[in-house]
Amino acid sequence: MDTKYAVVHTAEAHAALETFVEEDIPVAAPVLVASEFSGPPLPNNQKGSEPYTDDEISITWEKGEAQPAAFRDKWFAIAFAAQFVAVSTTAMVVASTISWAELFSSTESDSTTSNNDYGGDDGVSQEQAAPGIAFWVSIIGISVLVAPVLSIFSMGLMSKNAIGMITASLWFSIILCGLVAVFSIFVAPLVGIIYGIFTICLVSYLKTVKHRIPYAASNLKCSISVLKSNLGLGLVAIGSMIGLVGYILSWAVAFMFTMSLDVMKDNTGDDNDLSPLGGFVACSFLLSFYWTHEVLRNIVRATVSGVVGHWWFVPAEAASFCSTAVMGSATRASSYSLGSIAFGSLIVAVLHLIRNTLHNARNDRNGGILRCIAACILAYIEAMVQYFNKWAYVYVGLYGYDYIESGKRVMNLFKQRGWNVIIADNLTNRLLGIMSLTIGILTGLCTLLVTFFVEEFESKQGWLGVGFFIGFVIGIVLSGIFMGLLSSAVDSVIVCFAEAPQEFNDTHPELAQEMNQTWKDAWPDVVGTVIVGLGGGLGVV
Repeated sequence: MDTKYAVVHTAEAHAALETFVEEDIPVAAPVLVASEFSGPPLPNNQKGSEPYTDDEISITWEKGEAQPAAFRDKWFAIAFAAQFVAVSTTAMVVASTISWAELFSSTESDSTTSNNDYGGDDGVSQEQAAPGIAFWVSIIGISVLVAPVLSIFSMGLMSKNAIGMITASLWFSIILCGLVAVFSIFVAPLVGIIYGIFTICLVSYLKTVKHRIPYAASNLKCSISVLKSNLGLGLVAIGSMIGLVGYILSWAVAFMFTMSLDVMKDNTGDDNDLSPLGGFVACSFLLSFYWTHEVLRNIVRATVSGVVGHWWFVPAEAASFCSTAVMGSATRASSYSLGSIAFGSLIVAVLHLIRNTLHNARNDRNGGILRCIAACILAYIEAMVQYFNKWAYVYVGLYGYDYIESGKRVMNLFKQRGWNVIIADNLTNRLLGIMSLTIGILTGLCTLLVTFFVEEFESKQGWLGVGFFIGFVIGIVLSGIFMGLLSSAVDSVIVCFAEAPQEFNDTHPELAQEMNQTWKDAWPDVVGTVIVGLGGGLGVV
């Protein structure tokens, strides 16, 4: 059913708006949604907007509604499944023709020959010899154990002191940029000047957004609450990553085998030249790779949005590790909404393929500058499409709309809330990135510490750096999964707060009160409640 929210401003508010307009200060269209302060929503059968009078103005906002279970954008889902099956089948056929026993025996033979080249086993020092299996098991095991624990601990830390940590992340960026400017001024003065300008801009940016940090913090707290109540989302993200790794291996096998065929090569020219068919097949493989990567990533994003929707409207369904919300949202994202996700992901994949093709051809003397300009333009277009898509996938996950309808609602959201919608995730994402880097470093230090307590590793000092690096990478990857889930949850919370503030007040009154208050503190001159598209947009810079 369609639901409309009425917006009512007093005559004083209307006069204030006229004053702003007369002074040529850009003010977005005021949109006041129903809340505990403005009364209940209008009945379902009341549509349209109230007539304009001197005492009040009314603007309507159409709220989203859950769609019935049905496959949407099905042809894109079929196309995606077809290319995925084609790549996987080719890889399995190739793998079945390989003699793995001979492959491993030849590898061992090459390793023995290499040792003999250095004077045999006696000629290789203990520091040069590779550590045993215990080394690798210990390093990977500790990393896999420590990184998730640190990630969950960091979420609790951010939840208790979100304002302080967001502020600290801004100061961290300022100090780091300033240090780079100081050190660069003696080596490359121009670079130092540029970083000095960046530092000044960051200081000005901090002063501009300082009063809006509490609102961003309240969004982050809600997102942390969602994730801590539904940690099974981590399994969904890890499963997506495992699927991506498996696909990459299959893709590599299929690609190398296919491109090694004689029909793919141009026999009239250089041995490295591809025939027209070979070029087409190579581009198809690259498009398949980009498309699959985008789809798997966006399935997780849509799943998070679905869980946030359950937590927002029906908290009882999103209150356990593998809750009904997690299972249901993951199922919908990978089945009914797969076509919509594949549709949006294909657009990004095509742009990425074209941009990389132009980038690889930049050394061509014929039109090299034009190619470079075109590649830069495409890079910006791709970034804009990705930014647009992430909000479209929120509507896909929340309500089950198809891609086109989700895109329309995103456009309507931006239009109603103000076009300069610079969202709160600009602040939270900086903090999440720093937390992920910190967890990676701490995980690497833990793996390094373990090696000092294992007697077998004492004489293998040269491999300690390798152990730290492996721990650092695993820590970055695993913490990045949790921080990526938080980032997606922040986006979903922003949309839900814009669409259903009254439901939020009913299901989570304490969090709703905090978010309403921080919003009023961020924009004290705005008459009304909850969401208005002003300079900072639907959130905080």
